[in-house]
Amino acid sequence: MLWVFLFAALSIGWMLGYHSKSIKKRPPSDYQEPPDIKHRLQLLFDSYADDSIDGFVQSLEVRPETLGIHISIGKHFRARGEVEKAILIHQNLMAHPELSSKASEAIVFELAKDYQVAGLLDRAESLLKQLSGSKQFALKSQKRLLDIYEHEKDWALAVEHGLKSSELKKNSGTAMRVAQYCCEMADEHLKENSIRDAVEKFEQAMAIDRSCIRAMLGSARLKVVNKEYELALNLLRKVPEVSPENTLLILPELLACTIETNSFDQHQKYLHYLLDETGQVPILLAIVESMLIQGDSERAIKFLLQRVKRSPSISSLDFAMNRLEMSQSDKADVLELIPGMLKKVRNDQVNYRCVQCGFSVTRLHWKCPSCKGWQSIKPVIEYEASS
Repeated sequence: MLWVFLFAALSIGWMLGYHSKSIKKRPPSDYQEPPDIKHRLQLLFDSYADDSIDGFVQSLEVRPETLGIHISIGKHFRARGEVEKAILIHQNLMAHPELSSKASEAIVFELAKDYQVAGLLDRAESLLKQLSGSKQFALKSQKRLLDIYEHEKDWALAVEHGLKSSELKKNSGTAMRVAQYCCEMADEHLKENSIRDAVEKFEQAMAIDRSCIRAMLGSARLKVVNKEYELALNLLRKVPEVSPENTLLILPELLACTIETNSFDQHQKYLHYLLDETGQVPILLAIVESMLIQGDSERAIKFLLQRVKRSPSISSLDFAMNRLEMSQSDKADVLELIPGMLKKVRNDQVNYRCVQCGFSVTRLHWKCPSCKGWQSIKPVIEYEASS
């Protein structure tokens, strides 16, 4: 053990000497971690027992030349799940006021990450707020503060902090997150039957992120409830422009507005336009349903059979067989298409899937339970085969 520890001390001494030379070449306040220090530390941790490493850490003096080693060892402990050791190392570094302000900011940021991993979110929040004026760590701290508020579901504080973020207008991802926080607050207001407050939050979400599908849908549904059908239609029609794959979500509200305003011809004309643009089967079925409600079943049957024969799909065949009152000859024509359609049956059919990580669910989540991405879950849509 003595020889092993001696060899470890010599190796570490060489590493510190090499590291100190590189630091002397630049001002201490401009400290940057050497790019290969992680690999050298990994070799150290892989080669020696924990007792030897602990002894080395306790004996390593804190000074500008060794700062990078201390920080990197703390980060390594945190990555291994030994957060308490990482906290002790970074707390020990903070007790040395002779270090430069930039070095102190790096230590504060690492300690904040330690606290966040350990679940001590109030301490992490306090340290991250201290870095709001830092050129190097302000942006990173802002993002971590959003993570904390999101984890605690403190949507009001998350929105307040997000609106102050310097990245709100530059980064669409940040804008999307803050808009989703507004929608979370709107949903809470709806549970409390505070319609006016919910409307304000949906509108705030759309002001922050013009592509916020959730806010468009939420606001449109409230317009329908208030019988403001024209305003509701304007909002609903923005959804396919921003995100065609989410067109399925607006079909029920479009039909509700159509029934209340008796505007079936205009409704079907718009759906035909969407069908030509996207080829989505749900839009095709929405046209047929609109014709049926209008009372024109003969035209609905003719239209659907024409499309089914040209480009059969499981959904359209099911609709034809179970929702339409067809003649025997029409049913015979449809039945001839069924054997070929059986080949299209999927074994793992789902309703929604995350476009970022592929996570599949049966109901819509605005935040993916797997990768935590906002508005990344999209409806799984069946498309007409291109002719």
